Amino acid sequence: MFRDEKIWRILTNFWAFLYAGFLIFNFFQKNAHESLTAPLSIIYVGVLGLYVGTKEFGRWYEKHSSRHPGEWFVVGWTVLILKFFILSFVLGGEYKVPSGAITVYIAILSIFALTQKSKRLFQKKLAEREK
Repeated sequence: MFRDEKIWRILTNFWAFLYAGFLIFNFFQKNAHESLTAPLSIIYVGVLGLYVGTKEFGRWYEKHSSRHPGEWFVVGWTVLILKFFILSFVLGGEYKVPSGAITVYIAILSIFALTQKSKRLFQKKLAEREK
């Protein structure tokens, strides 16, 4: 069951929405629940890593069939982070960009960059095989 890419995608989406919702709630609560940021960050990045790892493993062993581009995660997190910065500036010093959000954003960008490189290498491998 846990080798199936779909279950990891569902879990990743669940934790992404839960974590983003928590960050938004916590931001407007002036980081009153900051102690939960780190554990939720770790869970989210861990589940995301498992999903991406499963997806990439499937790609290299030619068992990867679904198309769920990570670009949407990057766009979504970029918009959220930008909104945090803008709101923090507009609303004043009591509203701070959650440090965990920045850490997760960097992790998401890193994971995305690695998967894009892996995808290009795999496509290159396929092109060489077809020659």
